[in-house]
Amino acid sequence: MLKMFKYNITCLIGLYVFSSNILFCQDLAADLLRNNGIISARINKYEPSRYNYLIDRKSVELDTAGRSFEFEGSKWQVTKDIKPLENAGKYEVIVYFDCLFGEVTNASVSVDINFKEWSKENYVLMPAAVYNGNRYPAVVMDYMPFFNDPAQLGLNNPILLSDQPRLNYRDGFSRIQERSGSMSVPCLGFRSEKSNSGFFICFQQEGDYGDYGIDIEENSTRDIATITLTSPVVREIQRHWLCRMDAVPSTDKTVNFKTGDKIKISFIIDLFKCPSIQTLFDELSDLRTKNYPSVEKPDLIPFSAIFPIQENKLNRENWRESGYYAVGVTDDFFQDWQIGWVGGMITTLPLLAEGNKETRERVLRNFDWLFPKGISPSGYYYDIGYKGKFEGAFPNKALGKDLHLVRKNADATYYIFRQFDLMRKLYIPVKSSWLEGNLKALDAQIKTWEKYGQLGQFVNQQTGELIIGNTTSAGIFPASLCAAYHQTSDARYLETAKAIGEYYYNTFITKGISCGGPGDAMQSFDSESSYGLLEGMVELYETTNDKKWLKRSEEMAHQFASWIVAYDFKFPPNTAHQKLDIHTTGGVYANTQNKTAPGGICTHSGLALLKLYRASKDIFYINLLRDIAHAIPQFMAWKEHPQPGFHEGWVSERCDMNDWLEGIGETYAYSCWAETSLLLTTVELPGVYVDLDSKQVFAIDHIKASLTKKSNGKLLLNLYNSTIYDARVKVFAESAEKAQKPLGLNAFLNWPKVEVPAGKTVVVKLY
Repeated sequence: MLKMFKYNITCLIGLYVFSSNILFCQDLAADLLRNNGIISARINKYEPSRYNYLIDRKSVELDTAGRSFEFEGSKWQVTKDIKPLENAGKYEVIVYFDCLFGEVTNASVSVDINFKEWSKENYVLMPAAVYNGNRYPAVVMDYMPFFNDPAQLGLNNPILLSDQPRLNYRDGFSRIQERSGSMSVPCLGFRSEKSNSGFFICFQQEGDYGDYGIDIEENSTRDIATITLTSPVVREIQRHWLCRMDAVPSTDKTVNFKTGDKIKISFIIDLFKCPSIQTLFDELSDLRTKNYPSVEKPDLIPFSAIFPIQENKLNRENWRESGYYAVGVTDDFFQDWQIGWVGGMITTLPLLAEGNKETRERVLRNFDWLFPKGISPSGYYYDIGYKGKFEGAFPNKALGKDLHLVRKNADATYYIFRQFDLMRKLYIPVKSSWLEGNLKALDAQIKTWEKYGQLGQFVNQQTGELIIGNTTSAGIFPASLCAAYHQTSDARYLETAKAIGEYYYNTFITKGISCGGPGDAMQSFDSESSYGLLEGMVELYETTNDKKWLKRSEEMAHQFASWIVAYDFKFPPNTAHQKLDIHTTGGVYANTQNKTAPGGICTHSGLALLKLYRASKDIFYINLLRDIAHAIPQFMAWKEHPQPGFHEGWVSERCDMNDWLEGIGETYAYSCWAETSLLLTTVELPGVYVDLDSKQVFAIDHIKASLTKKSNGKLLLNLYNSTIYDARVKVFAESAEKAQKPLGLNAFLNWPKVEVPAGKTVVVKLY
């Protein structure tokens, strides 16, 4: 964790240190002034009976020598300690609040940074919570929110969010109040449109009194903004709950301060040149790498031991004798059959690859069941199915009965083409009806592109008409087209993939926007379409070998990284995830509405990050993949890792680091798409990746791995299995020369598997 968070300073400071602090403070003050910023300290008093209504506050500008002042009959001294970091414009800051005498009840303390020359055009980022300030219109309705007015439909309307913390896109009050656990990296940043400069304030999850609060508020003319870090978190009047801002009032706990109390607020300030929105995300990646270093991750269960648990569970609870694997285990039209997204025709890939004889037979029956009746009149796959009847995305919504979420068709065509490739490599015949059906679904989406110049979010699956547009919901579709090109050699597919890739890059990626992937969150910004865009960009690079797509892949990877939890959250005692000792590093926040960060990308393994590392040799990408992959098994229930109410093999989509729904640290027994992500992780990722030229080894599986070079030049790979389960570890070792060649589809088939008994070390000769 940050050194600053472990740093403790006494109030009695030597003359030399004090003189140094004067110099450093002057540097920070000058840097802030150049960016139109001023830092101040504040004490707040609330009325809890009125849901933390702010009834009084006192603010003082922080100068070199500190400030003393009176508030509500008490007297305070405020000082600060500042340490410049490695780059110009970066500082560790600790602000100390000392209550010299008196008492203040129902209070908190804050640090404000006020920025003049503000503009509503500034891009505001709170990773996994706020993108571009969330400055868009929203619908206000209970879960599951959906378009409820024909006027909301259209191809080029503004992005439409659900009700969530956001800056005002119109005149009027404009403020966001969040708690530290709501972000994947506890920080807030912005890019100034006028000055091409950037700013981040970065902090830990909690201070002396629990989680921090982080706010941004604009004045009425939008030319001044105040960014506030508060200890403890106290949101005023209301807080975000599920998809409403007006449903649950604030019950945050205030503090009663008394004589002798000492409180500190610790943070990092980062001021930097920011010529583009992308630079903001690049800087965030640098901040997370340097300030939230990767920690030792506990090994619970190897990937090879996970697969049979998942296979048995799916055959026991998800298989339907009419011939398909349901996406859930409950009797509900959202849990029966959905193409793509939550698992339909995605789960079948790992089951086909490594399943037993019965499982493979069922996968092939699933193909027979889907084709041709699972294709709608427009050529798109039907969105959902329930008890033998295919329907639109939302049978329970007046405007959703005939709609198809376009990411589902994109997901399905991509994974089905990959399964065709897998079948050929496993010498399983690909039936013509299967191939024709998938090409028909692919061509239906191409027709949407050719007619509308975008892929949108929802089409009418009966007619193919694009109903709702302007999202990156189908961001993975270029990968589908690349896969089709590889299997058919039809150049039209590759040219279309490049054209769509250009559209997504210029319209969304350059603007720091990805939205519309999940079907239950309106057009909220989300990790799902973010990863889809990344996979699409990476497949374009692997297919064309054009460095343009490599650069764009790296840009998109830094944006996607903003959704990945960078640290281990401290859960409250006796909560479900505290009892399980859940390590949150590598959790993936769902979207800005559904504020939970479970294990796994919905619904992928993260393979694109491995491909990107191979092409770039930037370890940021493979370390990110390792964090994601290693986190998922923690959330699965099995014999030696039970969870109340869970069946063996269930994986819940809940990891609550904020009070969004169940409450911080709580979960609920549930079986869902996360099992598909876990299966893909166990099958298509290497357990250990070895870079033979740099002599670096990356353990992605729950295994310890290291390299030893003998005096005779032999390179040995040491694999230690600290778990109680025997492991069969996929080892992928390659030279830099081989890494420059595309990984292609289903490369895992060629990786050797090494048996490592429980509690044992096995040594493998690499060369």
